[in-house]
Amino acid sequence: MSFLLIHARFVDWILVLVVLEAAGVLGLRMLTGRGPAPVSFLCTLLAGAFLLVAMRNALAAAAPVAVGASLALAFAAHIADIALRWEKGAQSTIGKVTESAHARPKAAPSAPARGSRVRA
Repeated sequence: MSFLLIHARFVDWILVLVVLEAAGVLGLRMLTGRGPAPVSFLCTLLAGAFLLVAMRNALAAAAPVAVGASLALAFAAHIADIALRWEKGAQSTIGKVTESAHARPKAAPSAPARGSRVRA
């Protein structure tokens, strides 16, 4: 059952994947101009990355100060992420009917009946 235990090296590989994700998303945004806002995206990613660093420090039996510092940085990134979302005035649409749901589809033009003459 020891193979089920998580080692600090596994967390290192996950952190590598997080860095690759950041590079990919931000690179794609630079090329296409589409995607999440970079600052908001990085705040979200950093919050998760610092939680992973805290877990890695705990698994590697690092000093409690290192674990606490990682958790504090994760909290700071999380608060920054919330502040950016709050600043935009983003509201949840859960349980609400959005404007696009109220929009009625435009009717397709009807074709003339078979055998009828169309006059211009």
